[in-house]
Amino acid sequence: MIGNIYSNTKMSQEDRILLHLINNGKISNKECNEIYGFRHLPSVIRYLRKKGIKITSEPKTGENRFGGNVYWVDYTLSPFNEQPEQVQRIINNFKTQYKVA
Repeated sequence: MIGNIYSNTKMSQEDRILLHLINNGKISNKECNEIYGFRHLPSVIRYLRKKGIKITSEPKTGENRFGGNVYWVDYTLSPFNEQPEQVQRIINNFKTQYKVA
């Protein structure tokens, strides 16, 4: 695991991804694997969405190092003011608890 502010904190995968989205705005499956070591980001995103957190999916395409076509999705946290009130409280609690700017 790449060292980061979450690596020494006991957190669920869902909490780590939500905190990442709060801090960085978006994440891809590749970033999730490289940074946090879990391989199936879509299931974490699905769980967060079930909790009412608005996250958009943006399909992307490109080429791999061999020139083959590749496909991935960037997941982006919707703006704070578009989140339901209960989610705004969750986000504010995370910012306070983990000292996010």
